[in-house]
Amino acid sequence: MKNLSSFCKICYLGIVLFGVNLSYAQGTATKRLQAGMTGNFGLNFQKMGSKKMDVGGVGSDLSVGVLIHTSFKNSNNIGLATGLEFDFETLKYQAGADSVFYKYIENEILGKDEKDKVGGIEFQLSERQIKPIYISIPLMLLFRTDPIGDFKYFGKFGIRNSFMVSQKINDTGVDVGSSTVIENTSMKSFGETFFYKGSIGFSAGAEWNFVGTTTLVPEISFFYGLTPMHYRFSDKNYSLYDGSDTYFYTKSKQNQLMLKISILF
Repeated sequence: MKNLSSFCKICYLGIVLFGVNLSYAQGTATKRLQAGMTGNFGLNFQKMGSKKMDVGGVGSDLSVGVLIHTSFKNSNNIGLATGLEFDFETLKYQAGADSVFYKYIENEILGKDEKDKVGGIEFQLSERQIKPIYISIPLMLLFRTDPIGDFKYFGKFGIRNSFMVSQKINDTGVDVGSSTVIENTSMKSFGETFFYKGSIGFSAGAEWNFVGTTTLVPEISFFYGLTPMHYRFSDKNYSLYDGSDTYFYTKSKQNQLMLKISILF
């Protein structure tokens, strides 16, 4: 009888634990909205549109922000994914087939309409690093499976909208007047990077319900750039010129491969 009593207690405890786990799983299965913190690490691949400037290497993207997953009222498997993220990017370029120059005063790069300003220094560019900061708002359709144990698997498809808030330009090259190699850091060039960056892409990942209704969400994404990274509305604002004094601007688009880790509540 003593052994039977112990066995009944173990069975009762198992039923209770199973019921608790089931209630947690049901909680995440029926919850229509989850929000939490997210972080991204990405690789930037520039696609050049001319031979004036070339790719200087793979860039990087570090992001922090919030992520929101929602489900439609009539379906727990289809919903929307959005959020708000701060992107800290690095873009890398180098001079292309021809020599590339610009003129500057202190840390301000002069445009074509300012080239005759008194005090302008001529600089031959060899490598350029641009560090823009964006606010990004992804808007993507979310397709999720039913819970499989503690996991749900999902795919996303949609657009990522990014708005530039600031940028820094770091250049390496030669001071033409003294023929010495120098670095121009924290340079400013009005309108150098286009204020809007739009890209379309897809993601795949999983939601791990590790405690209560809290989930750990890893995912990997690829985004294809739709808009130019650099655009000048007027040739008067062009700042770079080649050896024949022909002014131009950098033509490129961007693809991104991103790893995102989020915690949703």
